[in-house]
Amino acid sequence: MKRIALLVLLAATVIGCNRESFEERDIIEDIQGEITNGERLYAFYENTVNGKEDAVRIISYTTEGDPIYQDLHFDGNKIESVEDYREDQFGSKEIVTRMCNEITIISSETEAVYVLAGCDPETGMNSVLHEK
Repeated sequence: MKRIALLVLLAATVIGCNRESFEERDIIEDIQGEITNGERLYAFYENTVNGKEDAVRIISYTTEGDPIYQDLHFDGNKIESVEDYREDQFGSKEIVTRMCNEITIISSETEAVYVLAGCDPETGMNSVLHEK
């Protein structure tokens, strides 16, 4: 009986820690480049154009499967970008915070690239997400 209880507890822990679970504001880009909840980033972009406060989290995965988090918060004027590399096994283990003037979309017939512009400091990821 104790073994069954332990197995149930272990299964619940694994399910609760599933990386695929996300909040409504999260955008996920998996190892293959597939995007979940991509329309949420477009809504964030529109809110910045309209001066409406908003926040999103983009979770991208490295080739090895490690998550890199990027939180974007728009206060009605500027975008704060917080890039978190602490869980990237081969990354810098840093958190990079910068303020940006805007997010733009560079689009073609086959893809849309979301890019942060006017960032201080300039180091960090300017390209936020590639939708294909």
